[in-house]
Amino acid sequence: MNVHVAPRYAAPSESGPAVIVSNLVRRYGSRVVIEKLNLRIERGEFVALLGESGCGKTTLLRALAGLDPVQGGRIVAPRRPAVVFQEHRLLPWDNLWRNVALGLQAQDARERAAEALTEVGLGDRLDDWPRNLSGGQAQRVALARALVQQPELLLLDEPFAALDALTRIRMHELVRELVTNHQPGVLLVTHDVDEAIALADRILVMRDGAIAFEHRAARDGSASISRAELLGELGVISHSPN
Repeated sequence: MNVHVAPRYAAPSESGPAVIVSNLVRRYGSRVVIEKLNLRIERGEFVALLGESGCGKTTLLRALAGLDPVQGGRIVAPRRPAVVFQEHRLLPWDNLWRNVALGLQAQDARERAAEALTEVGLGDRLDDWPRNLSGGQAQRVALARALVQQPELLLLDEPFAALDALTRIRMHELVRELVTNHQPGVLLVTHDVDEAIALADRILVMRDGAIAFEHRAARDGSASISRAELLGELGVISHSPN
């Protein structure tokens, strides 16, 4: 059987949103994982995507990143979005600045890598090695590697899941600051309800391969949806008053 792979990408306009997804379809054999999904993320907007395991969250992110084919629909997005995964994926045989500059075709690659490492608080570690980093520091380098490309779209696939609670809070503060400074559109795939509430301008819940719920944060930055409400949308019964 021949599988039709729909044209994935069209380049976005300079003044348009970071990404537009129209009627996206993704199948694994006969199993439909994403069914006619629609999504729009503006430049500078931080979107968190929640949902049960297997609902299609990471499948969507991989499609946006150009890592997987799709069988229908259209994606209008940058051809090279930046991606940060749960694992930092640093090359152990390269020092930090070379890891950050990986794939960067520029004569001033070292200088740009140094600037990115400085932004994430590791400007004094350019010639250090991945083996000498803590988990949080390694994820900071992964963020620097993504942001040195000056992406219009930043895709985050549970990048803080393996970190301890205190490091995770610090990383939340850092990533929010970086997004404010660089203004990419952001899609964060997460299982952490508190993380979504703390970081996102908009929270989406995915069910059965489609967006089933959407919540926009209050303009003043206050949490306008409770943890219990969001857990309810995820099908989890919460006994907490908060």
